[in-house]
Amino acid sequence: MPRPQVDLQYLLDKTAIHEVLTRYYQGLDRGLPDQVRSCFTEDVKAYYEGRSPLHGIENLMASMNTFRRLAAGELLASTHFMGNFTIHVLEKDVAETETYAIAFLVRPDKPAEQIAMRSLRYLDRLRRVNGEWRISERRHTLDWSTAASATFAAALAQRLMAWP
Repeated sequence: MPRPQVDLQYLLDKTAIHEVLTRYYQGLDRGLPDQVRSCFTEDVKAYYEGRSPLHGIENLMASMNTFRRLAAGELLASTHFMGNFTIHVLEKDVAETETYAIAFLVRPDKPAEQIAMRSLRYLDRLRRVNGEWRISERRHTLDWSTAASATFAAALAQRLMAWP
């Protein structure tokens, strides 16, 4: 029986695209703006539900409240869990993906921290730039959100000490 043909380039590209997205979530959760910035093209276009469209990496980075909120102590920690990931288009140096994610945002509150839980979808267009995949257009949707009291929350500094 003949073996099915494997498209090695497709598998390499799919892995690299997946890595861009996981690097994005990790950068958010670790409070590393340079890591997040490295996931996007300079001319990125971003559309976040309920906000004006953003054009360019500087505007996108300035709009990300996560870093400001972490630095100000308004957010103790965040965890983005990447779920379903689908590549709809992958042709040469262009790709279109859809990624589902659950975000857990731990906010300080009295008498207990509050966790905002959000179901998110990211519809991304990516482009290969100098041999690296980068997000060139993003549509971010909030599908649902809820909040609950946390029973335990480690601050970002504690979480980062757990691994070098």
